Amino acid sequence: MGNLDSWFRQAVLIIPHTLRGNTPASSPCFIHSSPTPRLRMTQNDTTSSRTSESSGAVESAYRYIRGSIIRGELTSGEVLLESNLAERIGVSRTPVREALSRLASEGLVVLGRYRRAQVASFSMVDVAEVFRLRGKLEGHAARRACLRITTADIQRLEAIEDELEAAFAKLGWHQHLPRFDELNNEFHAIIARAADSPRLERILASSLELPASIFNYYTESVDERTERTHRQHREIIAALKARNSDWAEAAMSAHLFSILNDPASEDLN
Repeated sequence: MGNLDSWFRQAVLIIPHTLRGNTPASSPCFIHSSPTPRLRMTQNDTTSSRTSESSGAVESAYRYIRGSIIRGELTSGEVLLESNLAERIGVSRTPVREALSRLASEGLVVLGRYRRAQVASFSMVDVAEVFRLRGKLEGHAARRACLRITTADIQRLEAIEDELEAAFAKLGWHQHLPRFDELNNEFHAIIARAADSPRLERILASSLELPASIFNYYTESVDERTERTHRQHREIIAALKARNSDWAEAAMSAHLFSILNDPASEDLN
């Protein structure tokens, strides 16, 4: 657990902190007898509305750009022009600039000289590091979730695997299903949420989705990878149903560490 605590201390440093100002109940803004406070409240409301609109624009830009990178629509090394992105998303350049800074802090975007942005490139070393981190953290999440996960969540996990199994049985395990990534991410997100640790969930949320380009490093065939993932997911579900914390942690860690058994990453173990 000492190593895990160290992982947590380092990971927590990357979580952005949002500062929220609170107006004291004794503030003059709440005195009803004076017309001036009413004017100040109107100004505050207007400022709050503008801030909310600005935050919404930043979030829209962030989700659009991040999704495009994850899906591989924006590829490694591609230059990201603020003007082009702003026009495509339907916002001004300022929210785009803020979204790019946020993505840079997550490692998905690189900001160069004069804030020239481009999609980050991932090496096999990067991929291996991500899965080592996920193995440690998600193993811990599975252990916590084991005694906290609801019957409804377990049923949803089973439904995800049933849907994938039916689709692969029809199309073949060698096919890459459009829904595979979405359902796989949901599977892991359910367990992270069931761990009932908001801090852990936030850390994992930033690492669950990785750019599609990382799969270029795999030498393992698609059918081998998808069948193995399905088998491992079934074992994780069995451990959760049995409420066996040791088994759940081991199964989840083995599932994520198995990527490091790929021949392309043998020298990184």
